[in-house]
Amino acid sequence: MAATVPIVLFVVVAACYAHYAIPKFTRGAMQRVVAHAVLLLVGVACGAASMWTTGLGGPGPAAPRWLVFVIAFGTVHVPAAAILFIKQLRGSAQS
Repeated sequence: MAATVPIVLFVVVAACYAHYAIPKFTRGAMQRVVAHAVLLLVGVACGAASMWTTGLGGPGPAAPRWLVFVIAFGTVHVPAAAILFIKQLRGSAQS
């Protein structure tokens, strides 16, 4: 389980950064709400699906379900965080 700590930290930071940066690069309150909602809903769906399928005959001991949920939830946010980080580096305006 100790090997998963860096992964958990990375995906949690990515999730926090994505939600922090959305208002900086998204014009309009409704578009911001939609962006937050889509990320949250997809993250919860992937986290729940991963959590429910954990330990279904895979090799080795299963990770705790809450940990699987957090990793899957955060992984969904990594692409959005990367895109928003690149937009910040480029000095992009709201779109």
